[in-house]
Amino acid sequence: MTEETTDRQDAFFAFDDEQDERDGGRARRPIAWKPTAVGLLGLLLGLVLAVSAALAWDDSRRLAGYADRSWVISGQYQDLTNDLQTKTWNPIYRGVLPADEAVTEQPFDSGLADPRVPEAGEEIVFRGTQTGSREGDFHAEADALLAVEEGTLQVVETAAAGEFGDGVTAGTVTWQRVQAALLLLAGLGAAGGGVWFARRLYRREH
Repeated sequence: MTEETTDRQDAFFAFDDEQDERDGGRARRPIAWKPTAVGLLGLLLGLVLAVSAALAWDDSRRLAGYADRSWVISGQYQDLTNDLQTKTWNPIYRGVLPADEAVTEQPFDSGLADPRVPEAGEEIVFRGTQTGSREGDFHAEADALLAVEEGTLQVVETAAAGEFGDGVTAGTVTWQRVQAALLLLAGLGAAGGGVWFARRLYRREH
């Protein structure tokens, strides 16, 4: 083997060693945990806010049909009753009808007995709309939203006390939609801000 051939082989193996070192350096480069965590946190927060916005918008759309044509009453938990559609339970609440003669213009369906024409301000018991498997699944105090559906006054929804405020109006629906829009903007801002800050951290570390 000539000296020239030997030099070529040495150069070849030296090139391989340099390549291995470069490849090994790439493989050993640490993962940028801090920027990754910041980016993921921003995206997660953005997702949570976006879901909250979607739920708020859905609530506003659902309640829009009852704006300015419904009443809100308070109810105290009394007992459980079988749900009419599933094998779970509904709560039974006791409350007082509004002192508004308009509630006497049609029968009232409590969900527990046959509909009948009530008296304004009458004490009633009614079926809640929530479902659960035990007493602890239900609110001790709840608000019931009453509206006329197909010529009958009935409980269209029950929720935690204070959920419906003093009643559902056009202003209530508008405010819910504003809240939904603000939550969505906050979600986009959180996601975008998290990604931007993560990129800045990455560049600072590298």
